[in-house]
Amino acid sequence: MNPLCGDEMRITARIDENAIADVAFEARGCSISQASADMMADVVKGQGIDSASDLADRFKSMMSAGDGEAADGFGDLAALQHVKKYPVRVKCALLPWNTLIEALRTYESSRAAVRS
Repeated sequence: MNPLCGDEMRITARIDENAIADVAFEARGCSISQASADMMADVVKGQGIDSASDLADRFKSMMSAGDGEAADGFGDLAALQHVKKYPVRVKCALLPWNTLIEALRTYESSRAAVRS
């Protein structure tokens, strides 16, 4: 949830053999958060957990970097860097990515607990 504007997001993923086999989201909020979630779901589907986590971290870095920095290699996701012109909206673009990171950490923690 983004407390600044009330955006809410729920991400569900099916993980098979340490890879995101499928991902979906439910969102209530602005077009920026929903567009970011849709693009995120498309790009992380089929990726390994580590790769998806790395991409989420790189995306967060791109969104905090100065104009034009760190956007190489992001394809369509690079379009979201223009949101940086409106600093209050950056959290909207980051909401799905932060939610994904939290979900993957929860998944990893539950796997570690089962192994113990």
